[in-house]
Amino acid sequence: MRLLFVRHAPTAWNREGRYQGRTDVPIDDTGVREARRTADRLRGIDVDLVVTSPLRRAVDTAEVIAAALGGVPRLVDDRLVEVAFGDWEGLTQEEVRARWPSALRAWKRAPQSIQFPGGESLHDAEGRVRDFLRAPPWRGQGHVRTVVAVSHAGTIRLARLLAERRPLAHFRGVPVASGAAQEFRWSASAGLAPTHPSLSPQDMP
Repeated sequence: MRLLFVRHAPTAWNREGRYQGRTDVPIDDTGVREARRTADRLRGIDVDLVVTSPLRRAVDTAEVIAAALGGVPRLVDDRLVEVAFGDWEGLTQEEVRARWPSALRAWKRAPQSIQFPGGESLHDAEGRVRDFLRAPPWRGQGHVRTVVAVSHAGTIRLARLLAERRPLAHFRGVPVASGAAQEFRWSASAGLAPTHPSLSPQDMP
């Protein structure tokens, strides 16, 4: 089965460089336009199901995509939620550096080692992604050939590391642009495997 992970369209906090995590920030007018461009580039794909994180920025993006594809069924799956950055959420990197300099250094150099204050660790988030892939929502949905999963940068990075059998230490080296798709093959027996590197919106079929 073909599985396309799509990062949500940008929000005002994305442009301001603020950690979002679980904070439920919606996409703005610019984000809506970008979601439409992403949807336009997915029109040539025969998508059977759109699954989305419960956060509004992902739901908004998924609604635009599903509508553009002719009303494809949508499901919300809590396991696709973003990494919880806890007390960092709403802050810029400079604001985090002023309050948690050692934790920010660890996040930059060894992301697998940090527990976000008031939040979670990458190990916690990875467990959710593993569970999503072991027991996906498209099981029991009939013959599903292609699924679009609208999620977040952190979740998509974790999916790619799992697909490529790479450690969490490589987390920050996985590029995930707004509106870009990461394409994988999924099977119940083999799990997740990458097909090719990230596609920009301009390169998507």
